[in-house]
Amino acid sequence: MIESPVRHKSLLPFAFLLVLLLVGNTLAGLAIGLNYLPLPFDIWVTTLIYLVFPALSTAAAFAVGYRAKKVAVVYDSPEWDYQPAQFSVEDVRKLVREHHRKYPRLESRSNYWFFHLPIITIILIYALPFYVTFQDSSMLPIAQWILPVGLATNNMIAAVGAFLAASNDASKDFTLPLIREALWLAREQSKARGVSQIRVIMDRAEFGDFKVFRDPRVILRIDGFEKNGYIESWSEDLKAITRLLCRLHEAEHHGQIIWWWHSQDRIFRKYTSPDDEGYYVRNPVPSILKELGVRDVVEVTENAIAILLLEVAILEGENDKLRFLLSELGVE
Repeated sequence: MIESPVRHKSLLPFAFLLVLLLVGNTLAGLAIGLNYLPLPFDIWVTTLIYLVFPALSTAAAFAVGYRAKKVAVVYDSPEWDYQPAQFSVEDVRKLVREHHRKYPRLESRSNYWFFHLPIITIILIYALPFYVTFQDSSMLPIAQWILPVGLATNNMIAAVGAFLAASNDASKDFTLPLIREALWLAREQSKARGVSQIRVIMDRAEFGDFKVFRDPRVILRIDGFEKNGYIESWSEDLKAITRLLCRLHEAEHHGQIIWWWHSQDRIFRKYTSPDDEGYYVRNPVPSILKELGVRDVVEVTENAIAILLLEVAILEGENDKLRFLLSELGVE
């Protein structure tokens, strides 16, 4: 029997603390809202009650969630054996949802709204009582409830957000890599002419019921030439292509040939065995661009497709499908 690398610890003490915080702050906010409006002409007292107190309450809830995540599990990292696995775009989206659902204690993930909603709520808590006192007293019933409701809302958002975003000993292995960038890259590359199939690849490791992933990238194949080779791409930055590998498989009359495109030099470099140095090749697809940049995903992809097809034409001969694809790419 395989011993689990993860041992879950009880979070009941932290749940109890959060409930106490919610009940205490809600009752305090209700008492203040019902008895302290309209506001007195004392800016320091008002600031203390409607700005400092909500901010401290939110920080306390954040601390509860943060600490709960830190001690949520005891983790003994196993020897992960990573193997490449292919997924469709829809399978990747499903995988991400299932991973988040299965490993909330183990992974670290943040959400924009978990950190910005509390700030917005605190601003409303502070601003609305002033507006009601000095501009529109008819909104007094709403203003009386904004403090207790705002405090309760912020406590929950801050605690949950801190718990999800914080990391522990298991988070390094279980936190998903930047899959959204690979999905974006796949969506952009699917626009390139000549693409027949596009998949997301990740290195996956399993230990018992646990699965971890790393190094997402995109692999695509060329319409009609799926067996000849493939193109593999990486996006390690926000909405950018950082590396591209174009591979022509070994055949009866020639060896394997690869081309690399890197964001550092942005020119395709060809390698044929036993040549380890390689040499640069020109971009065959006509373009007004002087240089292909990290944002020119479609252009880089189409040039990789054209480079592979031209090599196939030289080594294996032309056919109607090849000539059609090259003409679609504007290559003569």
